[in-house]
Amino acid sequence: MSDEQSKVQEHEPKGVVDLASVLYVVCGIPAMILFFVVLFGLVGICDGGGTHFPA
Repeated sequence: MSDEQSKVQEHEPKGVVDLASVLYVVCGIPAMILFFVVLFGLVGICDGGGTHFPA
């Protein structure tokens, strides 16, 4: 049974670490988080001012 499992593990596709994937994780994800924090912060500020800005 362990021989079958080792054969299956040998044929599993491996991930590739290239520059694009590293830059996406290091720069892209924090940039998206910052964008949404700023977006919802601005919506909250505008709504707090009584403009009732739909989001």
